[in-house]
Amino acid sequence: MVFNVGKYYKHTAGTMIHIIGAAKTTLYGWTLLAEEAGYGNFKPIGQDESSAVNWMETTKEDWMSNFS
Repeated sequence: MVFNVGKYYKHTAGTMIHIIGAAKTTLYGWTLLAEEAGYGNFKPIGQDESSAVNWMETTKEDWMSNFS
């Protein structure tokens, strides 16, 4: 599996992210950007399959449940 822009993902440890786009950064080069549910943080996410290990796609409703 690879991450796709606009999709929501949940890690087996419970962390949830929403892939919001891609950007060219100084440190990482081209990378996907994700917002982390419940924390208000943005973080770089790899685009290859090894970055998506232990992540599974989830729904927007599940992701939004972190903001009740």
